[in-house]
Amino acid sequence: MTEERRERALKLLEAAVAAHGSFAAVAKLLGLNRATISTVARRCYPGDDAKVLARVLEQFDQIACPYLRRPMAPEECRSVWSGATPSHDPALLAHRRACRSCPHKGDGHAHS
Repeated sequence: MTEERRERALKLLEAAVAAHGSFAAVAKLLGLNRATISTVARRCYPGDDAKVLARVLEQFDQIACPYLRRPMAPEECRSVWSGATPSHDPALLAHRRACRSCPHKGDGHAHS
């Protein structure tokens, strides 16, 4: 995991704890124990925290796609925006066109 992704995951974890009110609530969402979440969030986890942070990114790093009207992972968003033009599929082509004016375009992680 790159340092940039690690820092993003830690910020998302901090925001999730604030939004859900406790380490225990976030731990339950992630299927982990409270002590793990607490020590990772305080940056004093004794082992490699990459797997925990990967789960944080998977759970909380979502973009609200205005075209699909559902959350999607940044990688999925990026693949729609930067993939080959789907001229064979009218629905995918319409989605790709909608990306041109997406408010998330250029937000630092979806369309970069």
